Amino acid sequence: MFVKKNLHLKNINRIRVSEGRDLVNGLRLDRNEKVDNWEKNILENVLNGKPECFLSTYPEISTLYEKLSKHLNVNKNKLLLTSGIDGSIKNILEVLCNPGSNIAVLSPTYAMYQVYSDIFRLNLFPIKYNEELYFSEKDIEKFLENSPDILFIPNPNQPIESCLSIEELKKIASKCYDKNCILVVDEAYHYFGADSSLPLLDDFDNVIVLRTFSKAFGMPSIRVGYTICNEKIMSIISKPRLAHELSSLSIAIAEYLLDNYDKVREYCDEIISSREFVKEELKKLGLKSHGYKGNYLLITFHNGTNVSEIVNKLYSEKIYVKGPWEKPWSRSITITIGPEKLMKKFIENLKFIME
Repeated sequence: MFVKKNLHLKNINRIRVSEGRDLVNGLRLDRNEKVDNWEKNILENVLNGKPECFLSTYPEISTLYEKLSKHLNVNKNKLLLTSGIDGSIKNILEVLCNPGSNIAVLSPTYAMYQVYSDIFRLNLFPIKYNEELYFSEKDIEKFLENSPDILFIPNPNQPIESCLSIEELKKIASKCYDKNCILVVDEAYHYFGADSSLPLLDDFDNVIVLRTFSKAFGMPSIRVGYTICNEKIMSIISKPRLAHELSSLSIAIAEYLLDNYDKVREYCDEIISSREFVKEELKKLGLKSHGYKGNYLLITFHNGTNVSEIVNKLYSEKIYVKGPWEKPWSRSITITIGPEKLMKKFIENLKFIME
């Protein structure tokens, strides 16, 4: 056999499967994407003024680094653009860990944490939530007592939301520092109301922050994420980057969004308002919902409810939701929050199904 290394990868199941969604006519509430569509002329606006050689030359990314640096008020030498936030996670684990390294993350959470842990043969310790939707700080402390390498805190987390304040994050960063452990704060959903952990970079040498253009910026299609950390860590984790981190089109769209950040802020404010509207409507239906700082809600149905049947009936109406989840949250589903006018369709259909 010609391949002699990493033979364990044969046992990792990764498949490409279409989810079968009607992306044009359906109500997309299952992937925490932008639920409504961008204006039809957005690509025209993005490409307006681009030179004729735009598609004929290799990407020029320096301007995006400068714009992002200005937007964040962070030195560009502390930034690394990646292919989505999962590109940042993969890069960190690949560069800063060895097989057998100990990492931890809140659980359940983004599935790629487990995938990359399997690929790089890491020991992943899940910091689990209980049935009351809380995780235990004692579990974090237990992890930190066992030769920790990296602790990941998605803030806020999904599908079960927890959202720590900057003071709570500071305490965890300090505990990690004392144990020579890196703290990575995954801020994919930051712009919907969570505290920013960027101030921690000035106080702790062991903190890394991750962000993306997929959620609040509403552009998962362009696959743009980024890592923020001190220059000492960046001097190491930036070296394996691709020759060109992003495509020219992804760069152009990201620059357009930064130049028109008012559009992003307006969208976030609309989602925050709609989130509260949906919570009130769910309360009228007698349903519990959990979520305060993201573009999603965890909805829990009553005992005895056939949640799978509800999900299937919504699917038949081209309303796509995530769930039900495994026990002990088998009575729960997750929905993405879109503008109020679109969420009314979900509420009306859910009400009809429950009746």
